[in-house]
Amino acid sequence: MENLGIVIGLVHIAAAIALLNGVFTTFGQARVASQAIESMARQPEAADSIRSAMFIGLAFAETSGIYGLLIAIIMLFANPLVNTLINLIS
Repeated sequence: MENLGIVIGLVHIAAAIALLNGVFTTFGQARVASQAIESMARQPEAADSIRSAMFIGLAFAETSGIYGLLIAIIMLFANPLVNTLINLIS
């Protein structure tokens, strides 16, 4: 039964690591936005293409953050490994 506590503790640590993806995503999005604004200030004639590329990059970065959240939720609430361990112990 002590193995169950170890597995659940490791699952919580892994979920926290998956949620760190959201923190890094935030920093990445801030960098993309700041570089895009700087590029538009340097070349105003290319603002439309820079803005389009920025929005595509922000969408990809946000998707990465959402995947990290989804993985953390699955690991915490629907983890099949915990059920397998419970069946092995019983």
